[in-house]
Amino acid sequence: MEKVKKFFTSKWFKGSVNGICFTLSLLLLIYNVSIIGYFILLIRFGEDQGEMLYMLLSTAGILLILIPLLFKMTKQRFYHFTLIVLHLFAIGLPFFIKFIEGALRKI
Repeated sequence: MEKVKKFFTSKWFKGSVNGICFTLSLLLLIYNVSIIGYFILLIRFGEDQGEMLYMLLSTAGILLILIPLLFKMTKQRFYHFTLIVLHLFAIGLPFFIKFIEGALRKI
């Protein structure tokens, strides 16, 4: 039992989990924020389901980045909090696009 506890508290394990979660969250953010990723979801799944999947991918990115923060596996938290804020901006992007679309139709 002591070997298992030692393995899960080792620097190598914490660094690996932190790196994997951060990388996956960053890849989800890059895919979501790119115009290509957004429109692929809209074309493939339709407007309502595409936007829902878009927001779910950003939510999954936030949950991935919270894993190292909650289990105290990080040394520098600035990049993790920055990634969370960028995912929150990405979640708001479909609402912003609909707002701009509505404003342009009124003109």
